[in-house]
Amino acid sequence: MRIRDSFRLGRLCCALGLLHLILPQFARAQEVEWRLDYGKARQEAVEKNRPLVIDVGTEHCHFCKQLDLRTFKDPAVVALLNERCIPLKIDADQHARLAEALRVEYYPTLVFASAEGKILGYQQGFIEAGALHDRLSKLFFTSAIAGGGAPNPNREIEEAKRAISVGDYPRAIALLKPVAETAKEAAVQNQARQLMQDLEKQAAGRCAEARQLVENGKVTQAVETVTELVRVYPGTKAAREGGQLLVTLASRVVPHENSRNHIARELLDQAREDYRRRQYLACLDCCENLLANYSDLNESAEAGKLAAEIKANPEYTKQACEQMGERLSTLYLSLAETWLKKGQPQQAVFYLERIVQAFPHTHNADIAQVRLAQIQGPSRMPDAKK
Repeated sequence: MRIRDSFRLGRLCCALGLLHLILPQFARAQEVEWRLDYGKARQEAVEKNRPLVIDVGTEHCHFCKQLDLRTFKDPAVVALLNERCIPLKIDADQHARLAEALRVEYYPTLVFASAEGKILGYQQGFIEAGALHDRLSKLFFTSAIAGGGAPNPNREIEEAKRAISVGDYPRAIALLKPVAETAKEAAVQNQARQLMQDLEKQAAGRCAEARQLVENGKVTQAVETVTELVRVYPGTKAAREGGQLLVTLASRVVPHENSRNHIARELLDQAREDYRRRQYLACLDCCENLLANYSDLNESAEAGKLAAEIKANPEYTKQACEQMGERLSTLYLSLAETWLKKGQPQQAVFYLERIVQAFPHTHNADIAQVRLAQIQGPSRMPDAKK
C-alpha cells in the first residue's frame, strides 16, 4: 500500500512539474501584443482599419496590476485584442500630457476609440475579463467604426471557416463570438452560433477526456490534455472548466519545501517593496499571507515585524485605510457599472451615491458624480503629432 501511495505521489509530482514547464510557455503565447508608441499605434489603427484599446495606468497602481495579472491574461480577451484591435499601453507618469489630453483622471482607465480617432467610451477602474470581452464586442462590432461601416458578418464567418479548416481555433472563436452575440441578421447569427456550438462540443469532448484520465489516475496525461484544451479553445465554457481543473490538479500536490521557501521569499520581497513605495495596504496583505500560510519559516517572523511597524505608526495606518477605501470605492464603481449593464439603474445609483457619501473629495467620488449626472459628450483623441 505504501509503495502504491508513493507511486501515485510521484506521478502527481511529475504532473505538477509538467504544469510548471507547460503553463509559462502557454502564458507567453497568450499575451496581449501591446504597442507602446502612441503615434505609431494611431497610424497602424488607420492602416489596418482596427479600433484602439488604450490602457492608461501607472507603475504603482494596484488595480492596473490586477488588469495585467487577471483580465489581460484571459485567452478570449487576448485573442480579441490581438486579432481585432490595436492594444496600446500608456504610462501616465511618463506621458502625463497625453493622459490629460485623453481626459483620463483615474487609473486604470481604458479608452476605446475608432481607427479614425473618435473616442467611443471609457472604462474607469478594474474590470473582469468576461465583462471586458462583452463590452468590446458590443462597442466595436455593433457600431459604425473606421470608415463608416461595421465589419461584414458574412466575411467574418468565411474567415472563421478558413481558420477552422487549418486548425486555428483561437482565431475562429475570436471572429465568431462577436457575430454570434451581436449580428442583426438572424440567419447570419444562427450560422455563427452553429459554428461556435461545434467548437464548444469539440472542447467539451477534450474536457471530458481529461476528467476520465484523472479518474483513471493518469494525471500527467490529464494535465497535457487540459493544457491543450485551454490553448486551442480559448473563451469556451470547456476551456474555463479546464482552467479550474488545472488548479485542482495542482492543489492536490503538497508543495515541495524548496517551493514553499521560494514563495515565502517572494512574498517578503514584495512586502518590502510595497513598504518602500508607501503601499501599506498591499504590504499588509503580503504580511498576512506569510503569517497565515508560512508561519514555520523565518520570512513569517520578518513579516510580523513589518506589519507591526505599520500598525504602530498612525500615519502609515491612516494611509493603509485610505488605500482600502480606494479599493472599496473602485469595487463599488465596478458594481454600479454591472447593474447598469443589467438594466437596473436604481441599483447603480445606490452604490454611486454611497461612494459620494463615504469617500468625498476623491477621484472615485468625482467619477461617481459624473455617472450620476450622466454627463458625457462627444470627444476625439488628441492628434498623434502633438
